[in-house]
Amino acid sequence: MLVGLARDAQLFNFDSDWLWMPSCKTSICRRACLVFYQNPTSPGEEDLFTVFNVNSNYLSFKREWLSKLKKVVVLQLGRWQSSPTHHIEVDDEGLFLKGIGAQHYLSFKYLSLRGISGITRIPSCIFNIISLEILDLRACHNLETLPSDISSLRKLTHLDISECYLLEGMPKGIGKLSSLQVLKGFLIANLKNTPSRLGDLAKLKKLRRLSIYIGTEAVMHDKEFETLKEISSLRRLKISWAVVSPKLKEQIAHQSLDFSFPPDLEKLDLQGIPVKEVPPWLNPRQLTNIKKLYIRGGELCSLDHAGEETVTECKWRVEILRLKYLSNMKIELPKVEDQFPHLLYLEKVKCHEKDIFWSKSQAVDKCSRAYHFL
Repeated sequence: MLVGLARDAQLFNFDSDWLWMPSCKTSICRRACLVFYQNPTSPGEEDLFTVFNVNSNYLSFKREWLSKLKKVVVLQLGRWQSSPTHHIEVDDEGLFLKGIGAQHYLSFKYLSLRGISGITRIPSCIFNIISLEILDLRACHNLETLPSDISSLRKLTHLDISECYLLEGMPKGIGKLSSLQVLKGFLIANLKNTPSRLGDLAKLKKLRRLSIYIGTEAVMHDKEFETLKEISSLRRLKISWAVVSPKLKEQIAHQSLDFSFPPDLEKLDLQGIPVKEVPPWLNPRQLTNIKKLYIRGGELCSLDHAGEETVTECKWRVEILRLKYLSNMKIELPKVEDQFPHLLYLEKVKCHEKDIFWSKSQAVDKCSRAYHFL
């Protein structure tokens, strides 16, 4: 039924040889799909609204073709699948992308290059498209540099540059993206390559989701992480650490004293914490409204602070706790229940002891069955 309705509405054209597969033909609809090794070349390209990569893993079209897309709104060239096994390659280091800047797009809102291998830099013409709202560069593993200034993208609401591990730094102008709501992959590198710092994000009054990657060459300003508390709209925060040297570990341990968080933060996701002792900022006094706490990977041994009191004010208000891949973590369920009295779900996977999957509903159900048995 869904395919039939889509065909009747001319949402997509479907291949006659394979009934359920959208076609690259553009003659009867305004949305084209990249299928296998085909590229849309039919008449009507100038009127296309959408180009969507269904399952093509090799992009080889010429930049002249992109320059014809005068009315395009959505350009999904990267993968839509979540698995990195869906690999996409280009043969010219992404030079075909310069064709996007050949026209002054007025309606272009969405560009995804997610998971495309071989793109080493993003041409500056893309950052001149002032109508762009969503830019997805996630997992472009060969990406090294971005344009020096991205402040022209004033309508941008979502920017994803996570999993770009060769990226050298952040361009200037991020603090001027006043419409930004989601920023993933903000890189803290050396001072030379990162003119934009965490303090600039305090200007983003609509930012509700942020992920930070602390690279192997990270150099941090004094009290830099204190500025996080000034992002009052922030609700979800993820911090990831690269595999670091002993020298950088000392710096991180010192800098950890400077962490402060916005008062209404609801979710905190920590990956690869490079210290064994729980840092001073990871405590219920600072994170009073946290409902979800995820800790994945790293050297953390426990969640106990030295000399911590057991009064009610020190208890976590976390409802969902996930602990994964913490080989040094030693924590038992009774201790967790004491520290997290509001807990609804616990997941402890591949830590020091056996795995635990616990939910309050299951625990209540067991108690109820035992009561009725007695």
